[in-house]
Amino acid sequence: MIAWFLLALGCQEGAYPAPILGTTYRIDKDVPKQGGEVTLDIFTTDAECANAKIDDIAACRPQVDRAAGEVRLSFDVRDPGNGQTLYQSVDKNSLSIAHNTSKQGDFELIPYEPQVGGQLFVLLLDKTLTMHENNNARINKVYSALMRKSVIESFLPSGASKSGVVLLKFNTGDPTGLDGGPPRVITSQADYKKMIQTHLLTPSGGYTHLYNAVRWSSDELLKMPEIANFIGSANAEPTIVILTDGFNNEEHADTCGTNVPRLQILVDKLRELRRGTGSFKPRVFTVGLGKPYRRGNKPEGIKAKEVTPASLCGKYVDYVIDRGLEFEGIDHVSLEWIAEAGGGIPFTRDDSGGLAEVFKQAAAVRYRWYTIHYRVPDNFWHRQSFEVRLTFGERASTTVNLHPSAFLDAPTAERSGAGRWVTPRPLRDSVAVLIGTLSCLVLAAFVGPAAFNARRALFRRMRPRKPV
Repeated sequence: MIAWFLLALGCQEGAYPAPILGTTYRIDKDVPKQGGEVTLDIFTTDAECANAKIDDIAACRPQVDRAAGEVRLSFDVRDPGNGQTLYQSVDKNSLSIAHNTSKQGDFELIPYEPQVGGQLFVLLLDKTLTMHENNNARINKVYSALMRKSVIESFLPSGASKSGVVLLKFNTGDPTGLDGGPPRVITSQADYKKMIQTHLLTPSGGYTHLYNAVRWSSDELLKMPEIANFIGSANAEPTIVILTDGFNNEEHADTCGTNVPRLQILVDKLRELRRGTGSFKPRVFTVGLGKPYRRGNKPEGIKAKEVTPASLCGKYVDYVIDRGLEFEGIDHVSLEWIAEAGGGIPFTRDDSGGLAEVFKQAAAVRYRWYTIHYRVPDNFWHRQSFEVRLTFGERASTTVNLHPSAFLDAPTAERSGAGRWVTPRPLRDSVAVLIGTLSCLVLAAFVGPAAFNARRALFRRMRPRKPV
C-alpha cells in the first residue's frame, strides 16, 4: 500500500497539489475571490515564499499536524491590478478564518516585516456649532484624545521622518486647515501639538457638509502638490480619519431621505478610488462622537451597492435633520457606508479614551505578510480533505484545500516548554520514519526468497545422491 502511495506521488502531473514539507499532507493553490478591493494570497510552497522575497522560509511555508489538529498558513495582501504586495494593517477584528464551514474564533495572527515607508494621516474634524455646545463638551473630548502621548506617538513616531499629519476642519464648503489656512503636512510632534492647542477649541459654525468633506479629502486633497509630493517621496499610504457628531446637513430643510442620493454619489466615488491601480489608495475610517440615533435597530443593506431610503433611514426618512433628527444621535449608518466603501472601519465612541484607541488603531503599523495559526480540537477533520477560507473584512477573501494521506502519518510534532503551538520535527525525523518503512519493505522482499533458497539448499544436502 505504501509503495503504491509513493508511486502515485511520483506519477502526479503538475505542481499541485504540492507536498507540505515534513508532513504527509498536500496543498492546492489558493483561489482568491475575484472582484475584491485587494487580493489575499496564501503561500502554499517554499517557491512562493522565495518569489515573494521572504527570508524566513520556515515560518512562511504551510504547516499542519494531525495529532495536534493544528494548521498554520501564511499570506500577504496584494494589489489586484498589478499583483504588488501592499503593506496592510490586518488585525484579528478584520480577519476571519473558516475550517470548512466552521468559523475559528480562537486563532493567533503573527505579523512580519513592518512597513519601512511612511504614512500620511488626514484628520478631518467636524467644527460645526454642536461640537462646541455645553462649554465645548464634545470638542474637549477630541482635544484630550488627540493630545495623548500615545496617540501623538502613533501618528508621528519619535525619530521617524516619513510620517505626516494633515489637520483639517470642515463645516460648510470644502475643508480647510485647522488654522483656517490651506492644508499642510505636519511632520513634527511640536508643530502638531501647537496646531491642536492653538486652533482646535476655537468655535466655528455652518452646516455639516460631511459627504463633501470625505469626497474632497480622499480625492482633490491628495492631488495638491505638497500632499502629492509627500505621498510620493515618503512612500506614504493615505489614511483618512473623519470625526463628526451629527448628520450630513447642507440646508435647513434637509431630511434623512434627502441624503440618500448624496450618499450614493459619495459611496460610488470611494469605491472607484479603491478599485483604481497604484499602491496609494486612500483608506477612510469614520468616527461618530455620540450615540447612534437608531438605537436597537441594526442598519441593513450596508454591503449592498445601492443606498436606499430603507437602508439609510428606516422609519426616519422624512425627519428633518437640522435641530431635529440630529438631537436623536449621530448618523452611524452613513458612517458605516462610508467606511465600507473607503476600505476602513467605522467606530462610535462617546469618551476621550475611546477616541484615543480609535486614533491609535487607524495609525496601526502596516506589515508585509502574516501567519495565522489555529487548532481544530477534533482531528477527525484531518482524516479527510478540508478547505480553509480567509476573509479580510469586506475587502477580500481566499480559499485553499488541504489533503491529508488516508494511510500515512508523519512524526508527531513536538511542544516546547509552555508554548501554545506545536512545532514540526526536523526533516531527519521524517526521513528516519521513511527509511524504517522502506527497510521493512526491502526486508520483506528478500526474506521470502532467501528462506526458500535456504530451505532448498538444506534439503538437497540431506537427500542421498543418485548413482551415476
